[in-house]
Amino acid sequence: MIFKNAHVYRLTQSQDLDAEQCERALQQRAFRPCSGIRPSSFGWVSPTSDETLVHEVAGCFLFCAKREDKVVPGSALADILEEKISRLETMEDRPIRAKEKQRLKEDALAELLPRALPKSKQIFGYLRQSEDLLVIDTASSPEAEMFLHCLRESFGSLKVVPPQVKAKPVDTYTHWLRTRKLPEDFTFGDQCDLFDPEDTSAVSIRRQDIDTSEVRAHLDTGKTCNKISLIWQGELKVLIDKDIVLRQIKILSSDDAVEEDDDGDPIAQLNANFVNIMLELSRFLPALFSALGGESSK
Repeated sequence: MIFKNAHVYRLTQSQDLDAEQCERALQQRAFRPCSGIRPSSFGWVSPTSDETLVHEVAGCFLFCAKREDKVVPGSALADILEEKISRLETMEDRPIRAKEKQRLKEDALAELLPRALPKSKQIFGYLRQSEDLLVIDTASSPEAEMFLHCLRESFGSLKVVPPQVKAKPVDTYTHWLRTRKLPEDFTFGDQCDLFDPEDTSAVSIRRQDIDTSEVRAHLDTGKTCNKISLIWQGELKVLIDKDIVLRQIKILSSDDAVEEDDDGDPIAQLNANFVNIMLELSRFLPALFSALGGESSK
């Protein structure tokens, strides 16, 4: 299932784009593999099995970015660097200064990069203009920023912000656990992270009931909840952090998957799975934002 995680953004300026405009824009940053001493690459690939970079389905534009990084083993880099330093110290009969070591390290990396094996991953995202919503399927904030940067370079400009809610998420999560009262349609999941801002101690609870006196005892010592697992309407389970980043998204009512198309059509299967999760998020996100005090004005 795609979209097991979600960095969610609101467009601060509504867009009126069509698939053809998006396609032309994304072609400007189509993915190109790493080559030579170029250590990484990030660009657009087709989200389906065809050549198009934009897949339109159910009123959404589905994008797919590919990230590729050349991985140089630290041990290999250390060995070559040690050899270069030793050779230079022997030739010049003097200790090597810090700046020289840094230059030698850069030289060693440049030697190894052309031979390094690339490591790649795909990151999906979708734009739903009717809701001024952009969702990126990653739990990593740096990856989400890379995706956004690539979109901005492709379109020239794209003004988005994370969800702006009126209540502080950490205070709300803590209140829910302390009072054992959740908004309608929400129930506790089986995970939470507690953090003490005074002494920086932390407690992580996994795969167990979080509506317990033990959790509330931690809160009584001054800890707050900065990550909580919730179940919505008995259908959607998700882990939500203090920045309203969604992780471990799971549709309980469909066992994580839509049955495969009779013809085994991969695009039909992608469409079915994507529409399933997109519609769930379109229903869930307004409920979540409302539970967090509602969204502030753009």
